[in-house]
Amino acid sequence: MPRCRDPPLSAALGAYVLYYWRQGRDLPPGPVGLPLIGRLPWTDPKNLHLTMQKVAEKYGDITSFYLGSRLFIVLNSYPMMKEMLDDYNFAGRPRLRLFLKLTRDCGIIFTEGYMWSQHRRLSLRTLRDFGFARAQTVEMVDDQLDSIFQTLDEAATSVTPMEVLGTFILASNSIITEMTLGHRFERNDPEFQKVNKLIKKLLEEGIVQTASALFPAVERFIVLFPLSSSVVHDVEYLHSFIRKEIQQREKVMVDESTEPECLCDVYIHEKRKAEKAGDFETFKEFQLIRVILEFFLAGTDTTARSIEWLLLYMAFYPEVQDRVQNELDSVIGQSRRPRMQDRTELHYTSAVIDETYRKASLAAIGVFHRAVEETHFHGYRIPSDAFIIPNVYGVHHRVEYWERPNEFYPEHFLDNEGRYRSSPYLIPFLIGRRSCVGESLARMEIVLFFTAIMQRYRVRPAPESAAKKDDILSGWMGSLRIPGNTV
Repeated sequence: MPRCRDPPLSAALGAYVLYYWRQGRDLPPGPVGLPLIGRLPWTDPKNLHLTMQKVAEKYGDITSFYLGSRLFIVLNSYPMMKEMLDDYNFAGRPRLRLFLKLTRDCGIIFTEGYMWSQHRRLSLRTLRDFGFARAQTVEMVDDQLDSIFQTLDEAATSVTPMEVLGTFILASNSIITEMTLGHRFERNDPEFQKVNKLIKKLLEEGIVQTASALFPAVERFIVLFPLSSSVVHDVEYLHSFIRKEIQQREKVMVDESTEPECLCDVYIHEKRKAEKAGDFETFKEFQLIRVILEFFLAGTDTTARSIEWLLLYMAFYPEVQDRVQNELDSVIGQSRRPRMQDRTELHYTSAVIDETYRKASLAAIGVFHRAVEETHFHGYRIPSDAFIIPNVYGVHHRVEYWERPNEFYPEHFLDNEGRYRSSPYLIPFLIGRRSCVGESLARMEIVLFFTAIMQRYRVRPAPESAAKKDDILSGWMGSLRIPGNTV
């Protein structure tokens, strides 16, 4: 009878398999993976949303599986998502070493508990006071539209197709700069250009964060990787840039009677009040630095990409573009630019914007949540530190919610009389306690940029892109779901 040549190795492997099996008991249903690497061999990182769709179709509204050695719980239906994401226990964020090194547990996006709730509340209030529909904010958008139109007018006379994303990234960053730091930079300002370049670079470099999330056992070594060092260096530069801007605002905010003009000013007021009461922690400088940086990171690419998707759908669906432009001509004409108040009469245009949110599903798998403590949910065990994925793409393409889930069909958001109607199943900015802080500002920018462009220009696909419609609109997953190869 053959004998095992390496009993210790066999015993260790057996013990690991037994541990892996026990860990899986009582979890939501899902496909079985391999020890250490889970479902990675069967997962396409560029189409992770489609992988989750297939799992949902087979296993149901709440599923689980391992990627690497990390457990993921995936929410695939609107009721399941709403219930779980409203629960404080599932409002945690991944506690990854690299994130903690970069954030020092400050900011809003990656924090939790008291600091998160305090600063989320303050940011929401400030955005309401300085943001949505305020005359000054509309003026900011108009100024950026002037620059956008200049760029588009130049492109219209060129035989070379235009890549629009960079134009809208600059516009969005300029608005965020003015709302958070109280002034604007010239577009050709070298430091502002470097900041824009670094933000774009950070949004594209996800490999270090992905490795850190999937393999907790090697996480402590990941911070030593050269790419990790590059990320840290870039973030520190952005921290330094924002710190200098804060110091300039502190000179402006001479006393309590000075009226705040931006988010930074509000924080300076709150910081001084807290310090008078003996609290030197809640509103410390680095907390403000992180909040401002997160507005740039979260708000820039999402707004620009949303407009990019809208223009792509208009280019590939000229009959839809015709109806949008006819409605704009009828409701507004050519004598003035569209305003947010016009939305109540722009039924078809509003439906097109919402259908683009749905079909593009920019935040296809949301932002990871974390189970703070082990608990049970609908009879399933949810271990502490499990990562929770809201499958936004799945909800946006679920046949029970949408008449034609796989088609671009603005009529999803129109009633029988052709009037706009919203849908609870449209969740581009997520739902629950972690829904997007900047939603109102982003929606305003997108509506005003898109309608002003449609009022003035006709959008067509580049000749070399026209034959690639399906590949382009199928998109792929990076930090956001972006259009496929347009070249």
